[in-house]
Amino acid sequence: MCSLCAALGASRNWTDAAGHDAFRRHGGKLTEREQRVAILNRLLSARGITIADWGGNSFMLQNQTGRRENVYNLAGIWTHVQGMLGNALDPLAPELLAALESARSTEQI
Repeated sequence: MCSLCAALGASRNWTDAAGHDAFRRHGGKLTEREQRVAILNRLLSARGITIADWGGNSFMLQNQTGRRENVYNLAGIWTHVQGMLGNALDPLAPELLAALESARSTEQI
């Protein structure tokens, strides 16, 4: 798929359904995306990667050296993170859990 089609929403993922009115509880799609980005940044910052929402249609990953990758849905993030790190991000790694616990003690996840 070309980048233009993806930017126009052709790459919607099932996780985007949570933003539709039928799934709305205490906020809309933007609030949910902001929350996802905040949680992902907490997870990925321990490995030197940040993520930002890109126009409500995709996510922009960036590592410490400035390498950037545009990812179109949540499922694709982990593949791109693995490519940036050169290995898989283990969500149960003790150092990652310790960093998350430390962050949780200062702010809400």
